[in-house]
Amino acid sequence: MGCCQRDAASARCSNTDCWLLDSCGTYELSTCGSSTYFRDLTWGVVSATQPQPGACFPNTAQTGEYTCTGNMYCSNQASASKHGSMSLTVCMALCKTMNCQFIQYDCNTDCWLLDNCGTYAISTCGSSLYHNTLFNTPTMTSIAPVLTAPVPVPAPPPSDDSGVVVLTSIGGGLSVVILGMLGIFLRRLRAKRQMAAVTPVTPMPTDSPDRSKPARVRVSQMDEEAESKAKPLSDATAESLPDNWGRKIGSKQDLTFDDLVYVPHADLNVFQTLLNKTYRPIPTQDRPCPNKKCDKQKGGCPCVQRGGDPGLPTGYQLMRVIRVEDSGMFDRYVKRRSDIRRKRGSCKPPDSQFFTAAAMEHDAAMKSALGSVDDDTNEVFLWHGTQIRKGLAIAQDDFDLSFAGSGAGTMYGKGLYFAESCTKADEYAKDEDDGHYEKIHAMLLCRVCVGNYHYVTDRDPSAIDHFHRGDTDSTIGDRAAAVHTYREIVVYDADQVYPEYLVLYKRLHKGQHAQPVSESRPFVLELPVYWLNVGKNPFTESFNVHYKVREKIRATLQRLAMGCSANKPRVVSARRVEDSSLWVRYIRKKSSLGNALDDRGEDKFKPPNELDGKPETGHSLTTSLLREKHTEDTVSLENIQYGLNEMLLWHGTDRAAATVIAEEGFLVLDAKHGRRFGNGVYLAEDLDKSLSYAPEVSGRRHVLLCRAVCGDMHYTEQHWESSADSTAKKNGKHSVLANPDGVGPREYVLFEEDQVYPEYLLEIES
Repeated sequence: MGCCQRDAASARCSNTDCWLLDSCGTYELSTCGSSTYFRDLTWGVVSATQPQPGACFPNTAQTGEYTCTGNMYCSNQASASKHGSMSLTVCMALCKTMNCQFIQYDCNTDCWLLDNCGTYAISTCGSSLYHNTLFNTPTMTSIAPVLTAPVPVPAPPPSDDSGVVVLTSIGGGLSVVILGMLGIFLRRLRAKRQMAAVTPVTPMPTDSPDRSKPARVRVSQMDEEAESKAKPLSDATAESLPDNWGRKIGSKQDLTFDDLVYVPHADLNVFQTLLNKTYRPIPTQDRPCPNKKCDKQKGGCPCVQRGGDPGLPTGYQLMRVIRVEDSGMFDRYVKRRSDIRRKRGSCKPPDSQFFTAAAMEHDAAMKSALGSVDDDTNEVFLWHGTQIRKGLAIAQDDFDLSFAGSGAGTMYGKGLYFAESCTKADEYAKDEDDGHYEKIHAMLLCRVCVGNYHYVTDRDPSAIDHFHRGDTDSTIGDRAAAVHTYREIVVYDADQVYPEYLVLYKRLHKGQHAQPVSESRPFVLELPVYWLNVGKNPFTESFNVHYKVREKIRATLQRLAMGCSANKPRVVSARRVEDSSLWVRYIRKKSSLGNALDDRGEDKFKPPNELDGKPETGHSLTTSLLREKHTEDTVSLENIQYGLNEMLLWHGTDRAAATVIAEEGFLVLDAKHGRRFGNGVYLAEDLDKSLSYAPEVSGRRHVLLCRAVCGDMHYTEQHWESSADSTAKKNGKHSVLANPDGVGPREYVLFEEDQVYPEYLLEIES
């Protein structure tokens, strides 16, 4: 994207895709009105009739319809007229009464919502920013609105716990109600700018062409999770599904699936054992220098030798395992395996058993957890080193042979390379320099149908010719026999591989030993494992999409809703919110709470069932239901860090407010009175409690299902305790768990909006 160009004669953008730029390297979408605008980098003053250097204008509007602030953001005069309950008067009143100042360079000219002169957020009153000199402009009220859709203005809440209302008195005796939902826009825009200041939105280098272009900063995009993306299993293939997947094929709908799921904690020890048993302490020239200072050397550089710094890893600490359940990929794999069986009959096994096969043979628990293999076709689990985001891309879209040879070369021809030893595969595994995946490496543990193989002990780029002639299905390059390093297995057809597991781990060095994986605070991916955007970096690749969920996920949400209600609510529709800006705020808050827990030297905060004195029955209702139901494709305990008191909770409100919250997040305002347990975001585990705050329209209500990280909770059984938030904060707590009179229904009051992520917006018929 190039910088926007301006036609000096017309003072308009000459190209069709204008963005507000600080430089060609950083950009953000203008929110003035419903258009995008050019930004000049020079300061200037503009009037409605006399454009000057530094002015900015929309692509199509006339000069007289707009004015610009000294900071070069356009203000749409047309949208300054009354628009529902939004008007220029309301906007100016908000700017005067909330924590903002008037600012140009010297904090005295233009109306901006500010924390201070150094940070600012654009006002979104009518989707525009208003110049303070327009406050008394008489022509304002005569201009008709031009916005494509009105800004949602929620109705007043039914009770003290359902929302926040700010009453503002304006000079001249005019009183207006400015709803707290407006402020949500302001916080959202401020958060985006704060994030952009640290990590500008720029393309992320990657081998995958689909992930090389970052999404533009934009308003939310509506999309639908297409069931058709995944191809269904054939009836014959359905019989080959691994038992450990736990899938029951009861209808044709069950034949189509495309899920990434965390392997249950109970099975993780199996993968740690497999790492231990396939480890070999042998460096090769393919292991990069960990200090990035040595060239490639035969046998590995000095930094990876025994006694080197840091030396060869002495083992691997398992962090997490994700299983890939994709009907289309698995169907192709099983059909190719069947073709090899028909063509070859029973294939000769290698003279020396693969390390992974030997480990499974003598470990019944491992065999059960990984599933059976077809010995007749030399089917075996093998390792493939990668980088986490590339591994996730493969898990979602399969291997791509067009990239074969772009990484480690083509020693045995252009194909997909695998290792029986995790140490060899680890040579190609890369972490990220900083961020969530710093020091976290990844290997794919794949089902590979080796079939009839071509055996070599030395470099042989022509080995692929045996495959093309139809003589063999793969190549075994046995460098272990020749130079005492490793065997590698190469296949030349992507359908001979099923990437069943993505294994995340850390490297261990001198004196370090693998430890059991934490159950209360497990390592989780940077984004939820079931999100379509799971492989993206939310700090550098912006996205904001609301997906209409698949029927299967709607049914899962239906079961959860039924379990949380004494009535029979019906989930009519549901949208999942995948928003990089809101998510970054949420995970940053989670990280800070995790650090607070680490500072205490503890593994978890005290959970609800220990606070209310009911250890057997006092668990969060939603948490208890997640333990019982198969919800990995939606949200499950494997996706939740319950050591931080992270849980799923409900928030009921009207449709307009729910839509704004899903778009912009929650906002906590300082209400001086009327809040039952103090200020905060009010959530409930009881769906009926949340629905009581949601007005019914045509027999339907709206509710948000939110991720909430409660941290250390202040517990109260008072019927009404408006100072509960103040008491909690004085004691270093992060939220309030209110259990009125000890009988409920319980409510959770979270003090900061970043503690809540509105993940699902449900329309419910009750």
